[in-house]
Amino acid sequence: MPDVEGDVVKATLDCLECLVAQALRAARVATDDPVLQREILNHVAAQVPSCDLGKSPGELSLVIYETVRAVTGIADPYRAIKRAQNEAALALEPELRALVAGAADPLAAALYLSAAGNIIDLGVRHNGGIDVRATVEEVMREGFAINHTEALRDSLARSRDLVFLLDNAGEIVFDKILIEELLKHTRVTAVVKAAPILNDVLREDAEQVGLASLCEVIDNGGAFIGSPLGLVPPAFVDRLRRADMLVAKGQGNYETLDEFPGDVFLILRAKCEAIAAHMGVKYGQVALISTRMKHA
Repeated sequence: MPDVEGDVVKATLDCLECLVAQALRAARVATDDPVLQREILNHVAAQVPSCDLGKSPGELSLVIYETVRAVTGIADPYRAIKRAQNEAALALEPELRALVAGAADPLAAALYLSAAGNIIDLGVRHNGGIDVRATVEEVMREGFAINHTEALRDSLARSRDLVFLLDNAGEIVFDKILIEELLKHTRVTAVVKAAPILNDVLREDAEQVGLASLCEVIDNGGAFIGSPLGLVPPAFVDRLRRADMLVAKGQGNYETLDEFPGDVFLILRAKCEAIAAHMGVKYGQVALISTRMKHA
């Protein structure tokens, strides 16, 4: 079970095990040299005894990617993988568009599609060999374990300024289709990371998939997992506060925006037992959560 303080996810001892596993995966992506891989793993493992369990899991994992950069000199080891993920998702785009266009409720279909896209995450264990089509069908069939779609519709009807916080490469194509639906109701600003972190979306990814031509794209001022309010620049926090509503993707944003004061909607798949328990869903389920309704 996760530790809870003010209903915000805090890291647990289980997260430390995952931290070391993530470090090994990142090391293997960054270099084929076993000596460097071992150096990365040793450095991260040495940090485990002093890890602050008062931080979110995503904040703890920053040490991995800082270490990879320092040891290998490679700023973006996932760059080629991200481009390939984007290309693979773009190849599916006509099929995904047809699914939404043919739905009785295109907005609901696009929300499910966006949630299905959240499976594409290289930071999560056992995430290889994804069958995207099968996952989309599964999400459409089973629906959201927590479904605040009607609350989102109500907020959307009043919104003039929506900020959409993107998550992973590949997934961005699914989100682009959702953003097109949202643009029928309100202005949308999409948020990318300012610098490489895992397979999270950068501006170049938004340009590659055509999102940058649909809406304004801004960055969060750094390379963070999610949007830790104590680390992102104050100007970015102010931009979030000025928005009428936020839509944020993925576990990192769930960990860091769950208590953000505003009209926040979180779309994610529970990719570990700790997050699932905190959300109140089963491992692997997807949810569309209004934080106002969650904390009411």
